[in-house]
Amino acid sequence: MSQSKTKTPKTKSSPQTGMLEERPGRTSAMRVMSMIALVAAIVFGGLVVTGEGAASGPGVYIVFGFLLAAFAPKALQKFAENSPIRSRK
Repeated sequence: MSQSKTKTPKTKSSPQTGMLEERPGRTSAMRVMSMIALVAAIVFGGLVVTGEGAASGPGVYIVFGFLLAAFAPKALQKFAENSPIRSRK
């Protein structure tokens, strides 16, 4: 019995990017800001829920403001990049 050894072709693996990087080695300010706003919303939301007047008053609006700041900019950026309207040269 002869067993043939097949070589698997070596492919160039692309460098891994981190969670807060847009390209390897380059940190994305948009992603860092979104992460900070998300953490602030979670912490402040916990304070609002456990404090007096839970789930009422201006604290809820502040939490929603942090959540909006965390998710809206990246979504708007995606829509702007994929916009069908292109500038004419």
